[in-house]
Order: sequence, then structure tokens, then C-alpha cells
Amino acid sequence: MADKELEDDDPYEFVAVRFPMEEGVDADEVMARCFVEEYALMGMPPDRMLALFRSAFFAGTNAILQRRGEEFVESIIRDVYGPAAQGVA
Repeated sequence: MADKELEDDDPYEFVAVRFPMEEGVDADEVMARCFVEEYALMGMPPDRMLALFRSAFFAGTNAILQRRGEEFVESIIRDVYGPAAQGVA
């Protein structure tokens, strides 16, 4: 962390924003797919992707895993990476 205190109007302050989802949309599925697609585009292999969801250090991905389970996450990883995804059950 920086040695100085952040100012109230600091433009680099982290701000999380929630937005409403349409009725019937699975927000966990949308968010998990977003994470998986983003990291897949950066070249992360599927086995490391699952580790990202398992790690409590990554609060967003881990929260989805805790709510929905590994089978849910693995199915999204397989869907994004296709049938050639190695390392995901």
C-alpha cells in the first residue's frame, strides 16, 4: 500500500458498482463466464482457471465457487475452452 493516505477525491480509488439484472438471468453464470473468457483470452490454461476460483485470494471468483460449487465452475470452463480443455474434469 502507498505510504500516504488517499485523498477523498482520489481518481484511482477502487469503486465497486452493482447493477440490476433482468428477471431470470443467472448473475453467477454471467459473472463466472466473464471471468473465464477474460482469463482465457490472456492465455490462462483451464487447470489454472479452476485454481483461480478455488483461491480465497480472488474474492469474486471464489464467492461464485462457494455459492455454486466446482461442478458449476467446471461446466463453464469446459464450455468456454471447448472439448479440448485439459485438466478440468
